[in-house]
Order: sequence, then structure tokens, then C-alpha cells
Amino acid sequence: MKVFSTLFSLLIACQALPVTMHTAAAQADDEAKTVGAEMTRAAMEQFGPVRLRNEYNFAVARLKSHDGKPRAYTYDVVTDTATALAGGNAIKSQSKESHAFDKTGRSRTAWTQAGVERIAIADPATQTAYLICPERKEILRMKSPATTVAPAMPTPEPASSVTSTNLGEKEIAGVKAFGSKSEITIPAGAQGNDKPLVHTTETWFSTELGLLMYMNMSMPEFGDMITRVENLKFGDVPASTFALPEGYAIRDIAPDSK
Repeated sequence: MKVFSTLFSLLIACQALPVTMHTAAAQADDEAKTVGAEMTRAAMEQFGPVRLRNEYNFAVARLKSHDGKPRAYTYDVVTDTATALAGGNAIKSQSKESHAFDKTGRSRTAWTQAGVERIAIADPATQTAYLICPERKEILRMKSPATTVAPAMPTPEPASSVTSTNLGEKEIAGVKAFGSKSEITIPAGAQGNDKPLVHTTETWFSTELGLLMYMNMSMPEFGDMITRVENLKFGDVPASTFALPEGYAIRDIAPDSK
């Protein structure tokens, strides 16, 4: 099951891919139940305190990386996924997150998952983070979120071989980005596979913004995922962008909530 934990750790770390659950009675064996539990956990993290802490930690890290004087800008992160099925069929989906940052260090992230909208607002100056839940007109408030170490990117299993390539630099959405490409080859039989599996990941990262500008990840057993930054705009972001909606109930949650 290492491949499943590796995949979900990577997707959560990138905060790019909404979790889709497919269940079937014919597949209700122990392995399917384990995978379903991983998906449920990942989905809960995207909506609950874990996601809120991650948003706050990212805002704090961004503030520190700019010596306390961050730039104001907005952008969208668009993710396309495609999974090939037998008979030439395929499952495709697209998701989008909208981000905004101001010169005081505040951040705002809006996304929709399974038809449910969420908005996270993080304010390092007041050490407070908010998760806005429009469908029930409620705001979860977390004071002094624990600044934990960012989750480490998963490392390949010892039986796998890894090759990495430096792709140099290029401009993406108007900013300089540095690229790299890695290939992880899982030998035949390591995971019940008849033939070797090659996982390929291409990334382009902006050191100026501390932002992953583009990622193309391909895993034969799961499909392809392309994540990219779009609509990057620099300039003042209105204070109203970070205002809490009126008429919502506010419920405090502990920083160590799960």
C-alpha cells in the first residue's frame, strides 16, 4: 500500500487535486477499504483544521521569505486530471483554487470540492486563521495556529531507480521559474506489476514568489495530473477581499484540532 500513501501525501502537499472517491461492492475487500479510508482522510484534511493550519503556515512562510515585506498579487491554480480506462474510455476532471495576498501578509484561498465552497483567510499579524463555510453560514476561527514543519515530499522506495534532470529556467505567467524533471522506475513485481512502472514529474518553481508555477505528474496506474498557475496579477488587493462575511456564526477551534 506504499504507493497509495505516497500518492495522497504528494497531492495534499501540492494542494492541487480534489479527492474523488469511486466505490463498488465487488471491490469491497481489505485493500479497497484501506484506500477508501485514505481518501476520506485526505478529503477531511482539505476541509478542516489541517487545511486551515497549512494555509496559515504558508502565509507565515511567505512573509518570512520576503523579509516581512511581501508583494500583493492574485492568481488561480488550475488542475487537470485524466485517468485512462479500458476500452479507450477515460475519466477527466478540472479543479481551480483562487489565491490572494496583500502587502501586510494576509492570504485568502477559495476553492470548491464536491460542490462545497470553502474560503480560508490567514492573518500572520493577528496570528489568526478563518475557514468560511457559506453553505451553513459559519466561520471556524483558529487562534495561534501551530506552525508545524511542512510535510516532507515522499521518497521513492529503495527498490526503485530515480533519475533527475535540470531543465534550466524560463518565464511562466510573467515570472522566472526553474524547472526539473524526475523519473522513478518501479521494477516489475515490486507492486504486483507485470512490467516496470515509470512515474514522471516535471516541475517549474518560482523562487521569487516561493510558488510552484507548473507541475506535470504522470503515473500509469493512476493517470496524469497537470497543475498550473493562471491569471497572475500584481498590484494592490482591496482590504474587502479579506473581510469576513456578515451574519455568520463564529466558532473557535483549537490549533491542535484534527
